[in-house]
Amino acid sequence: MRRLLLTSLLLGSQAAWADPFMDCPSRAYLTQGAIANTYSVNLVTGDYALAQDDMGTKSKVNATGFNPNDQFMYGWSYEYHVPARIHSDFTIEPLISSEDKEKYGIVNSDFYVGDVSLTNNTYYVYGPGSAKGLYAISLDEGSDDYLQMKQVIDGKTLNLKIFDMAFHPTDGFAYTVDKTGILLRINVENGTAEEVADTGEAGTFGAVYFDVDENLYVSRNSDGKVFKIAIGLENYAAQLFALGPSSSINDGARCALAPVVDVSDSSIDFGDAPDSYGTLLKDNGARHGLQDENTLYLGKGVDGESDGKPLPLSDDESDSNDDEDGVQFATNLQAGDTAVVMVEPSEAGILSAWLDSNQNGQFDADEQIITDKAVEAGKQPIYITVPEGSLPGSTWARFRLSSSIGMEPIGGVSDGEVEDYNVEITVEGSAVNYYPSSKGWTTVAFEDNWPFEGDYDMNDLVTYMRTTVFRTDDKVTLVNISGELAAVGAAYHNGFGIRLPDVLRDQIDEDNINYTINDRKVRNYSPLEAGRYEAIFILAYNTWSYVSAGEDCVFYRTEEGCGSNVQMRFNITIPFKTPVESDISGVFDPFMFATPGAWHGDHFETPPGRSYEIHLKNQHATEAFNYKFMNRSGQDASNPDDKHFFQTTNGMPWAMEMGNRWQYPKEYRDVTHAYPQFPSFVRSEGEENPSWFSLKNAVDSILFKD
Repeated sequence: MRRLLLTSLLLGSQAAWADPFMDCPSRAYLTQGAIANTYSVNLVTGDYALAQDDMGTKSKVNATGFNPNDQFMYGWSYEYHVPARIHSDFTIEPLISSEDKEKYGIVNSDFYVGDVSLTNNTYYVYGPGSAKGLYAISLDEGSDDYLQMKQVIDGKTLNLKIFDMAFHPTDGFAYTVDKTGILLRINVENGTAEEVADTGEAGTFGAVYFDVDENLYVSRNSDGKVFKIAIGLENYAAQLFALGPSSSINDGARCALAPVVDVSDSSIDFGDAPDSYGTLLKDNGARHGLQDENTLYLGKGVDGESDGKPLPLSDDESDSNDDEDGVQFATNLQAGDTAVVMVEPSEAGILSAWLDSNQNGQFDADEQIITDKAVEAGKQPIYITVPEGSLPGSTWARFRLSSSIGMEPIGGVSDGEVEDYNVEITVEGSAVNYYPSSKGWTTVAFEDNWPFEGDYDMNDLVTYMRTTVFRTDDKVTLVNISGELAAVGAAYHNGFGIRLPDVLRDQIDEDNINYTINDRKVRNYSPLEAGRYEAIFILAYNTWSYVSAGEDCVFYRTEEGCGSNVQMRFNITIPFKTPVESDISGVFDPFMFATPGAWHGDHFETPPGRSYEIHLKNQHATEAFNYKFMNRSGQDASNPDDKHFFQTTNGMPWAMEMGNRWQYPKEYRDVTHAYPQFPSFVRSEGEENPSWFSLKNAVDSILFKD
């Protein structure tokens, strides 16, 4: 460990061993303790690690700041009572010898408030009272006043009750929050301070930082809570951002030109719920630090990322990467009842959880169902109360395990894991049936050239779907359909609908249907098709209205590099006026139809619109269909009298369902070439090759890959 003797402090010789930081770090740094230690802090999660326990001093170092002009940190040495340079190994270099203090105008005092101005390469320190004040110390070695300590204003006149400050990355002002919670903007040129706003949080904020996006972070000594203030957005309310370390002696420094997190840093666990619940970092999403020594998690393990991946981007859609495995719902979540949840912590910790019981797309303050509950290692039951008045249907729950108490549904903590679950709330006496499972997907794919086979790539419309049926006393009370529009490989314009088999339109409680697209409620539109006798739901009259193929692309997610992200996710909750006797199950009756007014091939004299439909094999069409189209041309061998619908002379379908998240062929690649076992499966009526649609039986090179 390098140590300096005061007698050797010659400015000319220091440059030989002065080691700056290699870059502008995203992490922040705390100096703490009566004998200074330095900690590196991830502001995103609040986790911290000891960076240096011997800074080469026998006393405190305070008023620290990072200087992007030379990549050094600076601070005030309480041992030598002079400004000091802090190297990349966090050892200090006092910049002025005791003999030269008078020459440089160094006051006989110590300072705990300070930072480096990026715009004028000057270190500023502040102390209250008439004997101190705001001082400027130039760090420009080429200037005539290098290291000269000049008073801007005395501390009695400025009179601020502050404990640290940080310079904005561009505007030249220093900002801080005083003991009463007032955000202050300090003009260091003339020594004035402006009260900007009340942040809503009071205390001793001993560590203050900026990031490149003009966000101010303040850390409170007493409890370690880190608050974010969006200066750039003029949103001055302090938002709890992370739970960090507490300390009676606390000072912070950070490069204000760096983002708050390094995009290459994957040592953070984020949630996976839709983004309205607080999943992305920009929304202060729930997140946990994953340091090497972190052994606290739910289930069998935890993986990390640099930002949240809200459904459907989550890796939890993949069985191989799914780490949402630490919570099991042993009983139904029934409104007003007690439910049993099995949780499996890896070791002892603190558990909190929230349930969106009113289904408004966020976790409200009164929706916490577990609060700071101590749990032991291993699987154990937790009893929760589902609030009275909870809306039945599909919603989300969030579970957070950490060593910290006081977690909120959003914000960062230093360890543990967050797990999000799509759950169903039922009413008394209800049973819930999922298809294909509570987390799985089935795939429905269409070829839109009926009655011709066309290129038979079966990707003109591909939808991933999941259905849920709620029953009370064996009668259906509510159904839920969720899905993703996976591909549109069609030159024609097509719509997508779903019929509830053997259910009538007037049995549906239309006023209370909840239809969302991309987690936003669709307003001023009822998906229940008007003027029909059957219960038919139109999710899209033209699927091209919801997706875009991308630059230099013709189709959506059927050509490489064309629309790699799913752009339309839908969820529809359908209540019944009164419970009905029905055996509806499975995927119901999804169908494709021609967009009204849109051309659909030369074999139609006029656009067929809603009278043209394609259903799964041997599923009869809706009342809107024109049966005159059947078996009149092309390869269609439909025979309504024999209840044969939408199949060729060889029995091949124009629409099919696979009970997984199926990988479909690329554009213009015949499905029978991509999945060679499919024809024999059809000919044998399902007796042969029942797993024809699995990847192990596919020609991988002609499948579309995300």
